[in-house]
Amino acid sequence: MSNWVIACINFLITLWEIKLNKNSILQRAENVTFEVVADEAILIDINTGTYFSLNEVGTEFWEMLDGVQTIAQHAATIAAKYEVESSMVVDDLLELANEMAKDNLLIIH
Repeated sequence: MSNWVIACINFLITLWEIKLNKNSILQRAENVTFEVVADEAILIDINTGTYFSLNEVGTEFWEMLDGVQTIAQHAATIAAKYEVESSMVVDDLLELANEMAKDNLLIIH
């Protein structure tokens, strides 16, 4: 493959990726159902059958996604609860949110 074709493919992949930041506002997608067992959640997209599992903190984040507050606001709440740096939590939540967004589990406002 030529370098031009590879560059075009990489550009299209970059466009496809969802870019979230700490000011992004997220909401749980309506097509996703979830069940919490022992503080961990299993999310299932009822349209595709795709499932996603979350640990305790991920479950807390999922339950906060109301379409009103930003990722940074959710991070501050979680950071205060666990007495950790908010910036560290923001980074972790962004990573998790990007993964969930790739599976169409979120609505991004």
